[in-house]
Amino acid sequence: MAAINLDTAARLDITCRKGDTFQLELDFGETINTTEWLMHVRETDTSEEDLIIDEGAITFTVADNSSGVTNAKLTITISDDNMANVQSGMYVYDIQNDFSDVTKTFLFGLFKVNEDITTSSE
Repeated sequence: MAAINLDTAARLDITCRKGDTFQLELDFGETINTTEWLMHVRETDTSEEDLIIDEGAITFTVADNSSGVTNAKLTITISDDNMANVQSGMYVYDIQNDFSDVTKTFLFGLFKVNEDITTSSE
């Protein structure tokens, strides 16, 4: 019997630190959409609870990669101030693009936040 798997998302577990700037650079090696990127971080993949990181706190930047491929690199950034509000612990996340009513999940996995020892004071 023939089969087809339309789930092309890759698993990538992420470990970061509370209070540090989160910056993840992904090089897709081919042109990607420049808008409509989403990243959701939740306590569990089945939870209906609020997002751990507010969607407005996450920025997405698309740029050319080092090989010169146009719009091939995605940088995801969450400021240190926003990461300071995330409790240390284990979460789940996914990164999707929802361009022209076509939603595709690119990455998913565990999102581990380690406790921060030193905090800056301003």
